[in-house]
This record gives sequence, structure tokens and C-alpha cells, in this order.
Amino acid sequence: MLVGCASSPALIKSSPKALVLTLSQLPYSGFVVEKGSKADGFISNSEAAGGDASLLRRYQTEGRQSAYLVTFVREVSPQTVVGPVVIESSAVLYKSASGAASGFVEEKKQLGQAGWVEVSTGRLGAEAVAFTETKALDQTQYQSFVLDWRQANVVNQIHIAGNAATLDLNYALSLARVQQRAKPRN
Repeated sequence: MLVGCASSPALIKSSPKALVLTLSQLPYSGFVVEKGSKADGFISNSEAAGGDASLLRRYQTEGRQSAYLVTFVREVSPQTVVGPVVIESSAVLYKSASGAASGFVEEKKQLGQAGWVEVSTGRLGAEAVAFTETKALDQTQYQSFVLDWRQANVVNQIHIAGNAATLDLNYALSLARVQQRAKPRN
């Protein structure tokens, strides 16, 4: 009999860039990688903290190592398009699963405080949360979904936006499942 043996998932050691979606994984046509955004690419802790010293200290305490964000866009009318117009895929790598769990809780807290409405995600990763918001844009209701989930020591995120009449959480969930199935190199 084994006593005290915990079954915990192996830590993911890949670069966060290897853990985000690629253009070829998108099941929708017309998307391109957005170029020139300073927010895309590798994001250091100091960049993510944006000059907030207490936030930077929290990242260091949690063991946040690095993050990567890629944004995909398609040049279409938000009034007539079906599905997402913007897709963001990101991954944040932590030294430990407990650090990622702490980062996940903080991300959930920040989205809730920003006025986003929490919605059910179903089963995804070790834990998951989704939020939505709807805003008016060019005589159209524009809806966004943010889906965060944790796998071992990584916090992943899919953020989609598009015409509220044709967009629902299932678009974000399907992309999250593609990102989650990516085979990280351990």
C-alpha cells in the first residue's frame, strides 16, 4: 500500500509560445495574425505588471515565469459576420501548479471586478472559468467571451469577440479544447 503519494500532473516545461493557438489551428477562414501590437508576443513579468510594483512582487511570489499572447483578426463587418472577429490565445507559465492556481484565482477575481458576467464552462483543464460582456459597436451588439483554464502549472486563456447575434461560448470552448490538446514538450 502506498501512503502519501499524490497523483499530480507533470509540470509543463514548454515555452508559453508553444502552448498557444496557431493560425493553422483556427477552424474559421479569413483570420490573419495581427501584426504590430505591443501586447502580442512574449510578455515578461515587468511588462505584465505595467509599473505596478506590488503586482510585480505578486508575480514573483507566485513563480510566474513568462507569458505569450497571439491575436488573430479578420477584416469583416461585425454586423454580418458569423462567429468571432477577434481571437486572442495566451498561456502563462508558472514554476509550480500551486503558483498557477493562485494566478488563476487572481485572473478570475480581476474579470469579475471589471464587470464581466461569469458563465458556465463545463469541464476543461484542472479548473476553468468563463466570462462575457456585451457592448454596442457600430449599430451592433458586440459580444466578448474570456475563457481561462489551468493545466498543471499553466494558465491558458481564449478571448473572442464578434457579433452578439452569431457568437456564443461554444466558439471559445472549441478553441480552448484545441489549445488544451496541443502536445507541450516536457
